[in-house]
Amino acid sequence: MTIVHIVIAKFKSEVTEEVKQKALDDVVALKHTIPEIQSASAGKTFTDRSKGFEYGWVVEVETKEHLSIYAKHPDHLDFVNKYRPLMDDLIAVDYEK
Repeated sequence: MTIVHIVIAKFKSEVTEEVKQKALDDVVALKHTIPEIQSASAGKTFTDRSKGFEYGWVVEVETKEHLSIYAKHPDHLDFVNKYRPLMDDLIAVDYEK
């Protein structure tokens, strides 16, 4: 089994493209410091169907327990504390595949 964690973000209008890209780079880099992460990817949408949600990332872990470990990991919490205030909104979806 694999747990897929998807986040779709809408940054505040004043946030620069450089900061947005740094957020994507930082979330993908978590796979190097959080052993439970099997894979991580992130990017900017190229479609006009996203209703203002321009950026998204996917993190895959093996189990729901690993998702909980990832969520509570200090490096993930640092990421959230740094970037969540820069977002107007986000959507998170978790599912098993």
